[in-house]
Amino acid sequence: MRFLLLTMSLGERSAPPDPEHRAKIRKILDDEFASGKLVAAGGLGKRATAAARVTARAGQVTIEDPPAGDGWLAAGGFLLIDVASKEEAIARAKLTLSMGEGTVELIQVTDMHPRPATSSG
Repeated sequence: MRFLLLTMSLGERSAPPDPEHRAKIRKILDDEFASGKLVAAGGLGKRATAAARVTARAGQVTIEDPPAGDGWLAAGGFLLIDVASKEEAIARAKLTLSMGEGTVELIQVTDMHPRPATSSG
């Protein structure tokens, strides 16, 4: 099962993470990549400066740049993980939150590309 974990801060960061904190996070990510459980990871930009919403409705396309609304995508990061269960994904979210305050949203995703290879006879 694959899950997308979106990590959002609870507000503005007062300072960048210290080198010890970054080293701890890097070690966890490196170990998870090596185990195959972590498929991808990266940062998320702030909604006010690094986001847009494109919507198609009734043949019309509208663009909100930046998107309206509060609270979503304050800043943070994402992980794409490959785990055996939702419970394991929740445990991974708890690991993220053990490193600081925030919110982690989990969304189960399915693979569409690349398509699995089929054997031809």
